[in-house]
Amino acid sequence: MRQFFAILLLFTTSASLANTPTTIHWLMVDLAPFRLMHGPEQGKGSSDQMEQMLIKLLPQYQHQSRFVSFERREVLHADPSALYCSFGVLANADRKAKMQLSIPAAVVMHIALATVRGSALSQQLQQGGVADLQQLLSQGKFTGLLEKGRSYAPVIEQAQQNSRGLLAERSFMENNPVDLLLAGRIDFLIDYPHRISYLQSRSRQPLLDLDYYQIAGAEGRAATYVACSKHPKAAEVITAVNQQLLQLWPDPLYQKHMLSWYDDESKKQLQQLIGHIQQHLVDDTAKTSAPAGDAKAKTPSQ
Repeated sequence: MRQFFAILLLFTTSASLANTPTTIHWLMVDLAPFRLMHGPEQGKGSSDQMEQMLIKLLPQYQHQSRFVSFERREVLHADPSALYCSFGVLANADRKAKMQLSIPAAVVMHIALATVRGSALSQQLQQGGVADLQQLLSQGKFTGLLEKGRSYAPVIEQAQQNSRGLLAERSFMENNPVDLLLAGRIDFLIDYPHRISYLQSRSRQPLLDLDYYQIAGAEGRAATYVACSKHPKAAEVITAVNQQLLQLWPDPLYQKHMLSWYDDESKKQLQQLIGHIQQHLVDDTAKTSAPAGDAKAKTPSQ
């Protein structure tokens, strides 16, 4: 009899565990205005609001949010013991190897070089309009700043590694980097232009106009993704995420959140990319769902 109850308890426990919903641990980093973690604007960042729309469409899972540093996020995404996911992650070779990535979840303007209008650096860059970081840093007279722990385009990472300290890395959580730029302690800052504008609106320094320059070798616009650690349930979750993202892309509210905090010119450029991605997703879905040999499902190669 005792053995019977032990077997029954084991069966009941196993059944209970099998019915427990998978928990998605959503990792959040302090990256305003994508993420707004404090003050009256808390939760109103673009990624904040898009992520919440996605979560509402995934009621079959439990959801927990966790604030982490950029460095800690990368460590956790390499840990398959729990299902760690992030919304709005840029793709690179390292992340593709250690994470499970969704279809595109959003679009962003790529980061640029910002410097004070009228400065010696701005006058020099105006001649070409594009910043060649390797050439710029080789002059040895300008200093710049990157946010520590983030992923950048290869051309930027290579320039930083060869900069002999002229392009430094620092956490932006401790001090507003725009304060350093406006105070003349650095010559340039590399980040998303709308992020720099947001940080400038919180700066304690006198207001100065900034000029932005595209970085040679870095794309002008990019897609971001939902990324999950390679947990046993990751493939299932990403499949569910993809299904809901296909529904969210045409949603005017989702697009409104995606484009929030950008200026009008950037919104126009990003709307073109949104249209391109939407069409690409529609074409891919048609190819996947159409029966073999269905000529109507074929689309021209690009």
